[in-house]
Amino acid sequence: MKIFIPLLALLIPAAADTLQMANVTAAVNEVQIYPGSSAAHPAAIGEKVATPSSVQTGRSSRTELTFNDSTITRLGQNSVFSFREGGRNVELKQGSVLLQVPKNAGGATIRTATVTAAITGTTVMFEYSPGKWIKLLTLEGTQKLSINGSKTSVSVPAGKMIIMHPDATVIPEPVTIDIAKLVATSPLAGQGTFGPLPPLARERIQQTIQEQLLAKRQGDLLPTNYIISGPGNRNSRSILDAAQPPPPRSPNGTPGDNPNAP
Repeated sequence: MKIFIPLLALLIPAAADTLQMANVTAAVNEVQIYPGSSAAHPAAIGEKVATPSSVQTGRSSRTELTFNDSTITRLGQNSVFSFREGGRNVELKQGSVLLQVPKNAGGATIRTATVTAAITGTTVMFEYSPGKWIKLLTLEGTQKLSINGSKTSVSVPAGKMIIMHPDATVIPEPVTIDIAKLVATSPLAGQGTFGPLPPLARERIQQTIQEQLLAKRQGDLLPTNYIISGPGNRNSRSILDAAQPPPPRSPNGTPGDNPNAP
């Protein structure tokens, strides 16, 4: 027993230290690392980044950080964010981020100046343009969005998205997003720049896609052809084909007006 106690004492800090380091696994064009209070420098593939740190990307630039607990953080162009505690607590000052948190890695948060997303074992995307919009969508799993200082939150399940003004005092109801189109067009969610997401995440995303395809075939969802502007895809526009429930039917059985149509 006298032998195991000091060994255990040595192992506990080592386990904690594993959450304080990330590897730069992708860096495209202009990516700057701000390690703590030190001066910024260009990111290099394979570089180890200790928390707390900040990352900034330029135009047409992207990066990916992979933490020792397998949490994956992907940052889109013109983005500024900082992270601490193993990268599972992210402050997004502007731009877009994809966060993939394994189920056994604990919770995560994405915070802006006005709202916070709480994530548990799931894959999400968050886009923030100060003074213009907040876009939060779930590829697989479930997350919750709350206004800072409020105790109420709105659940955002897989395949759903919330779009709101950053200064809004009420969170709108989520809308359905075509996840298949998102994965095919988004450089953060797709496999063009980055490697594939972990197998379980890919499996659950595919499950969401299959459920949406079934809903479309059954007529439970109707495409709106609504284009959501923003820097989310290759053409600097987030072409996320929103889909809504079919228009409500009038008392005589004929389709009524769809209040959600653009």
